[in-house]
Amino acid sequence: MKSLNAYKKLAQHWAELPTNYSEQNLEMSLVQPLLLSLGLNVQQIKAGHNLGANLGTPDRLVYQDINCPPVLVIENKKRDPDLAAIPEKDFAAACQSHPLYRQAVGYEDCGPKNKGIKHYLNNNVPPVLLASYGLVFNGDFFQLWRRVDGLVLPMTPIQKVTKTSLPGLMQQLEYCLQHPRTALASAIWNQKGGVAKTTNIVNIGATLALEGKQVLLIDLDPQNDLTRGVGADPNWFPGYLEQCAQKLQLEEWDEAKQILNKAIQIRKFPTTDKSKKSFKLSVLSSDEKSLRAFRDDPYAEPVAVFKKLVRLLYLDYDYIFIDVSPTPDKLTQSVLLACDTVLIPIDLGGKSLHHAVQLYSNTIPKFREVRAAKKERLHLGPWNLGIVFSNCPGDAGVVLEEHIKQALNKSNFSGNQCKTRLKTFAQTKVAEFKHVPVICWQSSPITKLYADLVKELFLNPNFIDH
Repeated sequence: MKSLNAYKKLAQHWAELPTNYSEQNLEMSLVQPLLLSLGLNVQQIKAGHNLGANLGTPDRLVYQDINCPPVLVIENKKRDPDLAAIPEKDFAAACQSHPLYRQAVGYEDCGPKNKGIKHYLNNNVPPVLLASYGLVFNGDFFQLWRRVDGLVLPMTPIQKVTKTSLPGLMQQLEYCLQHPRTALASAIWNQKGGVAKTTNIVNIGATLALEGKQVLLIDLDPQNDLTRGVGADPNWFPGYLEQCAQKLQLEEWDEAKQILNKAIQIRKFPTTDKSKKSFKLSVLSSDEKSLRAFRDDPYAEPVAVFKKLVRLLYLDYDYIFIDVSPTPDKLTQSVLLACDTVLIPIDLGGKSLHHAVQLYSNTIPKFREVRAAKKERLHLGPWNLGIVFSNCPGDAGVVLEEHIKQALNKSNFSGNQCKTRLKTFAQTKVAEFKHVPVICWQSSPITKLYADLVKELFLNPNFIDH
């Protein structure tokens, strides 16, 4: 951690600045000193670098190593006295509709010529100029965004800069500079069973692994379908969860990480495409007895345990997918409170659609509110990746499609629906019998659908903020 005294000194300097400061004055008098106080030198801070056609020119690109891509891209805006006067409790809501904030992010309603973090973190930016994190800042609002391949999402809530909050905000920036790449932790979940939740986790993870990503699958469903589905052993390391929890409570991080490393199984899979050869998945599974004991232990704190557990694994992987029971019990709630994103699978039935709409529109936002209320300032989530139709018949028919449309309209659902629909194919069942991901068969139509879904969600440009 950098010197808190330097951060406090900067906060005192901020308190003396005019509330109607221009963007240029803010950059010279606050942004540059702010970056230097993080231990950066002037060679690590680049200004006014055009990112390419229709991608814009951010105010700053910040490097840890000038021979590597930037870690952070910054978009600054001028100060507004009216914004500065808004109480902290009302500040985030006010920012969401304020033109300065919306311009800094790059929302479409600000006009086609306006560029913001949404564009600067777009993976169409040349790799040498593509950052992992984005900051929107005007001396009053402060928010960090992150990029994982093509996916761009908020990393923190909108926060108000104050004399007391600025040192904490500096520590958030410090974290980003020290962790240029961390895993995206996701759950694929619906309270309705039978919607291919586990099948999707396995094959989305496998598709990303085939693209060269480091993928970890965590099986926290007592049925252990995920573990058996990839030919792993649910009893590989019985009791690891309890052992790890004890070490985490004692803040013995290295010992907890050693336990996790021993508990993780590596599974390798061939494909029918010789050019793509094979891929591997890491699997962390809990046996049913240990999982139920941990879940039902009145003295256990699964929320704290899973957050810390996931953080220990953040630097080892690109993607972490967590499978839990459809039951919204204490264990499931703990996982959702530890995730960055949630993908909601549904079939073409009314029950799963009802649960999906409730989860997307009400439950997930409430989980974010809980984390924000606890002053959780980094890795705020979970954010909605969307709903994905799974187990779909080849031809749903006009009548069924109309019922789905009417149900969504009746629910006033305006969230993201994945364009890719996962249809039913016999090869998926064959893969279950063989205990391998179905994408091992590269010529199968379902493999193409999973590839399309992974591109849509993670690899192609995808901006989410709700």
